[in-house]
Amino acid sequence: MLHIRFVLYAAFFLTMSKRFYLLFVIFYINLLAFSQEAQSDDFQKNDSTISIEVVKTEELPYIQKFSRQTKKYKELGLPDPYETFSKEVEENYKSIASKKQPKISFYLYQNNEFKTILQLAARCNLTYETLATLNKISNATENIIGKTFLIPTCPGIFLHTSQSKSDLEILLFENYNFETLTKNKIWYNIDSEDLIFLPNQKLSPTERAYFLDCSLQLPIDKDSFWISSDYGKRKNPFSGEMKLHKGIDLAAPEGTPVYAIKDGNVAVKIHDDTTFGNYIILTHDKGKTTSVYAHLSSMNVEKDEFIKKGKVIGYVGKTGMATGSHLHFEIRTGGVAQDPTKMLKF
Repeated sequence: MLHIRFVLYAAFFLTMSKRFYLLFVIFYINLLAFSQEAQSDDFQKNDSTISIEVVKTEELPYIQKFSRQTKKYKELGLPDPYETFSKEVEENYKSIASKKQPKISFYLYQNNEFKTILQLAARCNLTYETLATLNKISNATENIIGKTFLIPTCPGIFLHTSQSKSDLEILLFENYNFETLTKNKIWYNIDSEDLIFLPNQKLSPTERAYFLDCSLQLPIDKDSFWISSDYGKRKNPFSGEMKLHKGIDLAAPEGTPVYAIKDGNVAVKIHDDTTFGNYIILTHDKGKTTSVYAHLSSMNVEKDEFIKKGKVIGYVGKTGMATGSHLHFEIRTGGVAQDPTKMLKF
């Protein structure tokens, strides 16, 4: 209403002399500046009310197995951690339904029972995004056998404030605006790392699709290339030596678009390398996997940029040691080169 009133005033002043109109503009600008200062003061007040609960994992109760072992613990004179955990989760769902503040606690669990995060979440009676965001699980197929999990008693999304973020976390921070995060009052410091907790929040359709879709996209459009050199030992076309070819060569016309096979960060962007010419290395899933794109005619990314799957990152060329126009493409897992044809559908 305030802004509508000023529009009417503006219309009135426009019918008057330029001098009055100038005075109105100066007055309106000053009012906006005052409003922004007031909002800034409110933010400082809101920010000061945020309390951070400190959690030390070494002090947390441990769930041995996700099944009731009441008799065993009763003989020891102790409560069954799994039974206690289950009751707390149930109470928090009731609190959320009645719009009350949930009482959240944490448990530890070393997983040797469940193959996927979806199975574990179902057994915990929690959403998979709760466990995935808290424990930095980037995708639904990540191997979780042997991993020690931090398990909360309330569903929601955890946002890690540290600079080292998984691809899913980067996507989450892009989708949550600053105002939403700073208004939130539930913060934790877990083993010296600050986390923001959004109770009962779920992944958006885009975030969910990213988490559940773990397929890799082809680096070049299907039917626009042919594999001119396979992965494995071959005779180097320049030296004549038998060496391991750590990737595959995709022959394509110069200028053919090259795509990121998965969301990731630009770890390396090099111009005019003797061997690879212009090339890019993307890291995926916090560096667990890397993809290499070499001999590019030009590059369409910047160092440290976050790249979405399917983005055009460069164009096929013949820079460096290349006998013709092609893309040298590699996938490395844990720093070890893999055969891309076994990981992508060529």
